[in-house]
Amino acid sequence: MIITRFLPLPLLLFGAHATAQCLFDPLDQGKVMQLPASRLEAASGIPLVDLSLMRVEDGRLVPVAFQFDELGEHEMVWFEGAGFERLGKPDVLDGEDRLLAMLTDAGPRRPDALEPAEGEVLADLEVANDCHFYLVKGSPARSQNHYVAHDTTTGRTHTALYELDVDPENELNWRYLSYQGYQGEGSIIDTLKMRMSAGVLSKFTRMTLDNHNLRPKLVGHKLGPIRSVMHLRTRVVLAGIPVMTIQVQAMRYAAHYEAHTYAKIPELYRATLKEPEVSVSVDGNNQLGARVYTHNFADSPITVNGISDDGDFAGQAISMAQNWILFDSGKDFTLLTRLTVPPELMNVPVQLIYEDDTALSLEPEQFTGQLPNLGYMLKGWPDQRELRFTVSLYFDSGMRGFVAEDYAEQRGNDVQVTVAE
Repeated sequence: MIITRFLPLPLLLFGAHATAQCLFDPLDQGKVMQLPASRLEAASGIPLVDLSLMRVEDGRLVPVAFQFDELGEHEMVWFEGAGFERLGKPDVLDGEDRLLAMLTDAGPRRPDALEPAEGEVLADLEVANDCHFYLVKGSPARSQNHYVAHDTTTGRTHTALYELDVDPENELNWRYLSYQGYQGEGSIIDTLKMRMSAGVLSKFTRMTLDNHNLRPKLVGHKLGPIRSVMHLRTRVVLAGIPVMTIQVQAMRYAAHYEAHTYAKIPELYRATLKEPEVSVSVDGNNQLGARVYTHNFADSPITVNGISDDGDFAGQAISMAQNWILFDSGKDFTLLTRLTVPPELMNVPVQLIYEDDTALSLEPEQFTGQLPNLGYMLKGWPDQRELRFTVSLYFDSGMRGFVAEDYAEQRGNDVQVTVAE
């Protein structure tokens, strides 16, 4: 178990930059700009080492933290050995490569005559409230700021806002989470839980795999200033039948965590396995008194009380278009979860996982009780042979005066960018 200490580290910062000309909304905290290479035509084909990102500060163009991630198939970051085709050529900006930066690192608009000390401006990237980044070619200046520190050998992650400790041998087994200013005791969560279950040949001969069986193996890791990306692979075997291989990319950001999942389902096993279910949930640690909201219960949240009396809340059907879950601890920590799927999977049935019981033990866990366990269950195979989904977990200190619906809609929104070249 790690001891939580939020110390001022010179290279591990949080983007709180603001000037009289460039102000940010409170819900912009932690947001990341992600821009595909297809929107940066002026930089197409240029070596990545020759490109950088700047903002205006004190009358000069200064470097800001950024990273480029080269993508492969299925909108995943490319790693050698993952088995996915790389989209584009290596080490140059093309295909669906991504440019990432912290939204709150943007600055005011550049005066017409202002140029970098070296190099040239290729594009003006306008983001929230007339704030701008400038994509530059040929400047050696680089920011030394980093927003994520992640050590895969120890499983520990540290940002300016949270600390996360996971089992280095199994990314699914979260052991400790703390958030700056959290008023509770110990870890906020018990663990992360992933389950797959199906009837083998018959719905009555059901088997379930959990964290213990779904042991993802590390294929590759990239740590950049904006995010850490791990590529993990796990083989799913039910009753001795190798059903599929699941590929997961676990991404750590300054203020949130994402798990991108991809699996190709062989036609043979679609017929062999009956009523399959895939679930992902977060088990809270002694969060009595917390409130939980969904789109269906945005004005009437349920309160965690440790008693299984949840009525229509537990097991409710969730619309894929409005699938957010908002957990407010009442102790200066909130968790917003969101499930994202490609358009062709929008009709996959989704059910809320909600368990609130001080005595219920559901392995794996460190502490007896589900207080609460909340998340998503996807039911059945999609019509397509591919299963793709992303679970995003956004950490915050509170709802910042917003009602649940408005907070959920704005907190997880993508950063909108206008590109001028």
